[in-house]
Amino acid sequence: MPLNGDVSCAFHVSPPRESLKADTSRLIRILHIIATLDPAGTERQMAQLCRRLDRGRFLPAVCCLTRGGPLEAPLREAGVRVWVLHKGGRWDLGIVPRLREVIREWRPDIVHTWLPTANTLGRLAALLCGVNTLIASERAADAWKGWARRLADRVLGRRSRLILTNAEAVKRFLIERIGLAEARIRVIRNGLDLVEFDALAARGPTAPLPDSGPGPLLGTVGRLEPQKGMTFLVAAMGELKRSGVSARLWIVGDGPDRGDLERQAEAWGVRDSVAFLGRRDDVPALMRRFDVFVLPSLWEGLPNVALEAQAASRPVVATTVDGTPEAVGDGETGLLVPPREPAAMATAIAALLADPGRRESMGAAGRERVARMFGMERMVAETEHAYQEALEEESSHA
Repeated sequence: MPLNGDVSCAFHVSPPRESLKADTSRLIRILHIIATLDPAGTERQMAQLCRRLDRGRFLPAVCCLTRGGPLEAPLREAGVRVWVLHKGGRWDLGIVPRLREVIREWRPDIVHTWLPTANTLGRLAALLCGVNTLIASERAADAWKGWARRLADRVLGRRSRLILTNAEAVKRFLIERIGLAEARIRVIRNGLDLVEFDALAARGPTAPLPDSGPGPLLGTVGRLEPQKGMTFLVAAMGELKRSGVSARLWIVGDGPDRGDLERQAEAWGVRDSVAFLGRRDDVPALMRRFDVFVLPSLWEGLPNVALEAQAASRPVVATTVDGTPEAVGDGETGLLVPPREPAAMATAIAALLADPGRRESMGAAGRERVARMFGMERMVAETEHAYQEALEEESSHA
């Protein structure tokens, strides 16, 4: 069925690579549904997966509910088709019939949804189209969800073949707080390609940087919104100043809390030491400039930025929330502190700044940890196995 004018294709499919010239009717067709293609953690994991799936077995496509983004280009280069549906407000239920048209055109064997909005609307549309093999990716312990969202997750979870998540802590949340069956949940840790990361880091910064000042450099990367806990990091900078520890902080990212954070830095008397860099596309290069990476999140899944900091051989100070202790080895690759406690965060930062040898050994251990536990090839292979498992289960129930 051709799509109507309400649905726009984000780009034309580029000519297929040699590996794609086989009869695509024999391939397992997968439709990934996600809100955007902004370069955030989950979106990047999905894009990497689509680029790296075995094209002798799988044919992926992507449907964005709201907008595309910078990740479209690498998907296009990999021959992945993308639709953008331009979802309106939060309750734009008109997106469901447009999404059903995409599903009918692509005729997927598997619909794989990512993040809360797509997990709800994407699975609903797929069920209405008669798609039986549904897989949802739950990427964080989203304690903010109210009863309606939890009920939807529970009902749709029972109609899904598999729920994929990236941390054991998120799996426990889904079982204990959402009420999903443990047998339906698979933990597949995030993947990071060290060769690709090193190549990006070697390019160096791609935009101007703040003027260098005295003192060691702390860094953080994330959306400037409550989940990321940046207000407690700015407060920790105030605690460091009060205790006589000199340090600078680069905050990479943007979001609705930026103005409040800038005013908070003024109130703590550290505005001259805190630089807001906004969104950047050169995070690997920036990571190598930090003496310590800090992640003050209030809740998480398995944070990609903590993996990237360790890939850059940087020690990490992070909060003990959800999957973060699975990403960062406390006392081995960094120091973990309770969330919402800027004094404890400042103490951990000061301890690392005072001990260059410890920072170096933690950085080396972090690099080894990422190589050993968080390889990209492993993530892709485990996801391919999950797809095959879900289809075999569906076939056995047919």
